[in-house]
Amino acid sequence: MFDVTKIKGYSKLADYEKDVFHSFCRNFYSMWEEPEKHAPIKVKREESYLRVTLNDGDWLHVLGNGDWY
Repeated sequence: MFDVTKIKGYSKLADYEKDVFHSFCRNFYSMWEEPEKHAPIKVKREESYLRVTLNDGDWLHVLGNGDWY
């Protein structure tokens, strides 16, 4: 897995949001045979979720429990 601390926006997250993002990344990467094709490039706090933008142009809602849609 890549270094999540280098993702744009990571340093602006609160500690608990960083934990959520780490959890998301572990789960998300385990779902793909070639996860580098779907790598997160940006994370941003929204009102009730983290918005994670992927290198393929898609973005995901990441909830407080690490689930995403």
